[in-house]
Amino acid sequence: MAANVVEDVRENLELQLSEVEMLRSMYPEENELKIDDQVLIDIQEFCSRRTNKTPNGLNFLLTVTVDCDSERYLIELSCYFPQEYPDEKPEIFARSQTLNREIQKELNDDLNVHISTLDRGELCTLPTIQWVKDNGELYIAKNKDLRSFPLTEKNEDTSRCKSKKDTSFLRMWLYMHHIYSKTKRKDILQWASDYNLTGFCLPGKPGVVCLEGDEYNVEEYFSRLRRLNWKKITCRHREKGTADKSVNEQRKFTGFDELFFEIHGTRENHMDMGQFRHYLDQHDLGYIFQILFGIEGKSTSDGL
Repeated sequence: MAANVVEDVRENLELQLSEVEMLRSMYPEENELKIDDQVLIDIQEFCSRRTNKTPNGLNFLLTVTVDCDSERYLIELSCYFPQEYPDEKPEIFARSQTLNREIQKELNDDLNVHISTLDRGELCTLPTIQWVKDNGELYIAKNKDLRSFPLTEKNEDTSRCKSKKDTSFLRMWLYMHHIYSKTKRKDILQWASDYNLTGFCLPGKPGVVCLEGDEYNVEEYFSRLRRLNWKKITCRHREKGTADKSVNEQRKFTGFDELFFEIHGTRENHMDMGQFRHYLDQHDLGYIFQILFGIEGKSTSDGL
């Protein structure tokens, strides 16, 4: 990276640090502001010139309180600062258990429009928080209005059918050059819980992640995961569910686990692929092995 580019990045990251410190003073409680501390340390070391290794982008969660009809509601902002921010726009996604999918999407569409109107180089988090505080009650009230209609037997059936149709199942297969970092592995597991996803993570070289659950949540998870610094990360395969079954009926896994098999290789970083193939067979997913690796593979149980 050219020296002038490094200095531009350092200047941006210093502004990010100042914004984070301001947010910490405004939201001192642990449950209000959750920051990727390791990335924050990496940014601090880079800005203080203790290292020239460019840090990853910064992820954090911020919980905003919104008042509506004398009640208080929580809206969580999932924020990502790329290295280019504030020269480039941040990625901010709002979600709340109070809002249904359609209204939450409307909220995020309008929020993105607001962020796009802010001047390039302007710190965006405070204006975004203020916009959510000023406008959040509109979406909460709209959601409450939809829920206020009495459910007769007829429209209860319609509502149930709509809910099933609007919630689509997706299974996604991700392939990484490698997964070694303890921090990434922790994020992979924690974020799966955050998004109510099942599946697994196979660390080592190569690395594989299987995600299954609500399509919207899977896509959000993948969008968040690929922002991390990877040598290679690709979506090798997507499996869409059927409309006549619920999301849970189509899951192959009951939780989200990190897999461990016998390890070999000069660096002891290659998992036993035969055991992995057997694991896939046990879950009726053996067909995916060839899609992931381009070869049929042989289960360690073959011939037993």
